[in-house]
Amino acid sequence: MQSSYHLPQKAILPPIIGTPGFVEALPADVQARLLATGQERAFAKGATIQSQGDHGEEFWFIQSGHVHIGRHSRDGKFHIFAALTEGQSFGEQAFLGEFPRLVDAIAASDAVLLRIGESQLAKLLTEDTRMARLLLKAMAHIVQAAMDALEASRTQSTPLRAARALLAQCHSGKGEQDLRLTQQSLADLIGVSRVSLGKALRLLEEEGLVSCGYGIITVNDITRLREWQVLEAL
Repeated sequence: MQSSYHLPQKAILPPIIGTPGFVEALPADVQARLLATGQERAFAKGATIQSQGDHGEEFWFIQSGHVHIGRHSRDGKFHIFAALTEGQSFGEQAFLGEFPRLVDAIAASDAVLLRIGESQLAKLLTEDTRMARLLLKAMAHIVQAAMDALEASRTQSTPLRAARALLAQCHSGKGEQDLRLTQQSLADLIGVSRVSLGKALRLLEEEGLVSCGYGIITVNDITRLREWQVLEAL
């Protein structure tokens, strides 16, 4: 597998943006104990973290940086299905289901991840009688969130889908945030043309919700964008 990649020209599957992973769905105390067992790994921008077909021997938690989930096509281009950031996890399905990886994971920036394998999870399952039930509950939330995201991609307007994708990239819950995200990659991520995405962003700019620059999109006020998204979805 090549060590570098190009942003996609066209999405080939419906993207799932901002759906929670197993770790995020756990109670804070259990999450902290699980992460304390993880093994820290650093990846340079463009590095392959996992490849389609690999055996799922672990899952990952993003401590810092950004990770793109997708697949490499036959021509070597990387088609992005999801953009993940600090505080999110991935790889749980193949790990828990004991089946080969269905997607590739690429470091979209320099990133530091925690690797959590069988021994770490087994230790927590033994020590905490709540863990098995919490695991099932967390996975149910993941499935529901994925279904909600798929439904949104089919029924919501392009501005709403763009707002949802931008909010999924924000680290904090309020204030202003700069996102190192090109307009082309955002268009690919939500499965629309660059022209359609441009019109959507202009609408959000007119509302004072975002500002667009070269290779960067600024969310001017995370709270206002979230409130706008809720009202527009009604």
